[in-house]
Parts: sequence; C-alpha cells; structure tokens
Amino acid sequence: MKKFLPLLKVSVQSMLLSSTNARGRSRKKAATGVGAMIIIAFLGLYLSGLYSSMLMSVLAPVHMEILVFIFMGIFALVGGLLFTTFAVKGVVFGGKDNDLLLSMPVSTPMIMASRVTAIYLENLLFSLFVLLPAGVVCTMMSQSGLGHSPLFWVRLVLAALALPLLDTALSVLLGALAAFLSVKVSRGALGQNIAMGLFFAAVFYLSFHLSGMIGSLSANAASVMESLSWAAPLLWMGEGILGDWPLLLAFAASCVVPFALVVFGLGKVYRQAVTAFAARSAQSNYQLSAQSASSQKKALMRKEAQRFFGTPMYFWNAGMGLIMLLAAGVASLVMRGKLLDFLDMVGDSFPLLPTAAAVMGFCLCTCPIAAPSISLEGKYLWIIRESPIADSALLWVKVRFQLLLTLPCTVIAGACLSIALRLPLWQSAALLLATLLFAVGHAMFGMLMGLVFPKLDAVNETVVVKQSLAANLAVFIPMAALGGAGWLYWLGSKMAAWTALALPIALLALLTAVCAAVLAKRGPAMLRAL
Repeated sequence: MKKFLPLLKVSVQSMLLSSTNARGRSRKKAATGVGAMIIIAFLGLYLSGLYSSMLMSVLAPVHMEILVFIFMGIFALVGGLLFTTFAVKGVVFGGKDNDLLLSMPVSTPMIMASRVTAIYLENLLFSLFVLLPAGVVCTMMSQSGLGHSPLFWVRLVLAALALPLLDTALSVLLGALAAFLSVKVSRGALGQNIAMGLFFAAVFYLSFHLSGMIGSLSANAASVMESLSWAAPLLWMGEGILGDWPLLLAFAASCVVPFALVVFGLGKVYRQAVTAFAARSAQSNYQLSAQSASSQKKALMRKEAQRFFGTPMYFWNAGMGLIMLLAAGVASLVMRGKLLDFLDMVGDSFPLLPTAAAVMGFCLCTCPIAAPSISLEGKYLWIIRESPIADSALLWVKVRFQLLLTLPCTVIAGACLSIALRLPLWQSAALLLATLLFAVGHAMFGMLMGLVFPKLDAVNETVVVKQSLAANLAVFIPMAALGGAGWLYWLGSKMAAWTALALPIALLALLTAVCAAVLAKRGPAMLRAL
C-alpha cells in the first residue's frame, strides 16, 4: 500500500491535474484539475436530472421506476467509455514515465493497478453524478414511496461505486485495442474517427427521436424491460437498487471480476505491451519517392490539418462544436415545419435573432482549435522555430487553420437558420456579421491563450486538448463574452431596434480588434520566449 498510493497520486495527476508549464506547486494545475472535475460532474448532473425527470413522468404512473435506473446506468456506462477510452491509450500505455516506473522495484500489476484506478476515479465521478440525481428524481416523483428508506440509498451508492469498475475494465480493453491499432495500422486514427462518428450519429439520432420514444414508453414498459435482457448486469443493478440484495451482489460481482481480470491479466504483460508500443511508435520506415514542392505556409497548413484530423482526441474535442453547428443548421431545415409551429405558438415573446446567435456562438466556443496547437508541438517546437519562417507567420497559420474550418461552417449554419426562422434579410446579415466576428476573435484569443499558458511537456495529447488551462480558458471566456453581448442586446432593445443590434456587434468587433492587435504586437515575442 505504501508503494501503491504514491503511484496512484502520480497517475491521478497525469489524468486530471496536468495543465501548465509552471514549476513546482502550481495553483493553475489544481484549478484546472478541479475545473475538469466540475465540468464532468455538471454534465452528469444536468443530463441525469433532465432525462430522469422525463422518464419518471411516464414510468411512475405504471410503477416501472426500475427502467430509470437501467437507462441511467447505460448512460453512465456509455458516457464513461466516451470520456476515458482514448485517455487510456495515453495514461495507461503511453505515459512518458513508463521507463522510469518499470525500472523501479515495483511489480507491473501494481503499476497497472495504479494507472487503472486513476481511470476508475474519473468514471466514478461521472457515475455518482448520474445515478444519485436519478435517485433524487425517483424519490420526488415516485408514487410508491420509493427512496424514503435509508437502505435504498445504501444500495444506490453501492451500485454507483460498482458500475465504474465495469466501465473501467471496458475502457482499458478498448484503449488497449486503440493503442494496438495506432501502432499496427497506418490509418488507425481514421478508424477511431469513424468509430466516434458512428457513436455521435447514434447520439444525434436518439436526441431527435427522444420525445417520441418516451411518449410510447409508458405503453410498452414491460416489453422494453424484456428487450433489455442483453444488459443483464444492469437489470440486476436496477432490481438490486429497488431491494433485491442477491441481485445487487450479482451485479457487484459482474463488475469486480472483469476489473480484477483486466488489472492482473494485463498487468502480467504490461511491461511487454508498453515496450512493444514504444518500439513500434519509434520505428521509421523510409522510402524514396517523388516529393511535391509547396510554399512554406501551405506546408505548415498541411501539417496542422494532418495533426487535427489524424489525432482523434484533438479532432473530437476541438471539432465537435463544428459538427453541432452544422447539425443545428441542417436540423432547423429538416424540422422547419415543427419549428415554425412552435414559433407561432410562442409569438413575439421568443427573441429569434439573439437566440440563433447564442446557439451558434456556443458551438463556436467549444472549438478551441488554435489554443492547444502550440502545446501540441511539444518538445519538437524548436524544429519549426529553426525553420526559415517568421514567428508571426507561424502564429497566423495556426489562426488561419481554425478560421478555415469555422468560417464555412458558420456561414452554412447561419444561412440555414435564417431560412428556417424566416429572418428578414437585414437580420440575416446581422446574424452572419456577428457570428463571423465572434469566430475570428475566438481563433485569435485561443492563440493568445496557447502562448500565455503553454503545456509543452504534457504526457499525451489528452492533457493538452481536454485539461490544459489554455483550452479551458479558450472555451469559457468567450462564453462570458457571449453573455456580455446578450446583455448589451437586452439593454439596446430598451432604446431602439438598431441599438439592440449595434451594441453587441460593436462589442464583438472591439474584442476582435484587441485580440488581433495584441497577437500581432506581442505574439512573436511570446513565441520566442517559450
């Protein structure tokens, strides 16, 4: 235990607390780790509270509350896999300190257990904030007195503690497969992107059809229960939470046994696996072939594209907002009839233009492409710095790459929303102008955050893209700017229609100009200081 706890501390720091290049004890590291945990907890709490309430409204009258826990268990399981599967590749198998740890007098199963336990703790956080809110909702809405017994909460907490064990075992197995494919298959990133794309396509499909599914659930609750026989452990969990202790113990065993098998099974071959992955990734096969010539900026732009589309963690975390932006535009056209009916029902009380701008701005905020780009260069940044290209040109290439992705998506989404909402031409022009200004300012602000808070010694790209201070600030500070623009719109609407549009657009133009001036004047010097 004396050896395990320090190893676990190191693994947890690698998983959640690595954020900046600051030396020693850094409050920035702690703040970023806490911020990442808050985001995960808030996401689980919000989604669980929302969907548990929707499910309970139709399941409580037919006394089928068990389905709420089964569905929330599936949600916690799938969400945990989404959060940690690709992180396993870097944290468990791709850590920079693997050589140091393997040279110490510590057994490989213990090293494996410490790494896997760090993954378990992140899954546990999400599981608690999914299952416990579901228990609160069931207590408040149940018509059979469910949740008023202390033993109910004991069983619910035990289930929330056991479920992440199964989640972690699956995450480690899938992460090991991803690590294997990345070194064995030349286009492993393409396969991961396709898998993630199919997953998100299923999520979007379920989201669009959720209301219809919930509406028919009350009439077919028993048949739905029978159709979930493939998820036997989660059925045992639901029965156990409601009072069946033997099935709760069976569920706990179905979680503990796979976790133990993964830890001790992979722990026995952990040294060989890490060595094989490292040797394969370091291998280079050179082939003589014709080389195409291009300008410096085109070569750098191609390099940015290869990193973005070739790194699944980078692509899906920094590019998901673009997919959401396009999906919102296309969905508004496809569901135009229902959307217009809703607008006719609410009348003039629903501000169309600021709401459309807020939705588009939120999607753009979740695309911090430029912010982690400097940190992703890592220890090879000096190679680019030694190339015959100006520092300012390097920075603006990274900004232009984000704009190359965000501006077309913004125009397409803005045009679709304008058509679907039947906005007048002048309002459509104002919508596009505001969102394009925001997209340009967001790219330059993200580049500044990447220079101010670099993380060039990250153990993997997950730390840079998901947990670095630069990436988080590039998401949340622009959201605050959106809030300020919305407040100016409300303030301007008290005066005249043109001021309601002019004030937020003026704010966005001012912020964009400031970011451009600071980046042009101070950016090269900040890059040279790295």
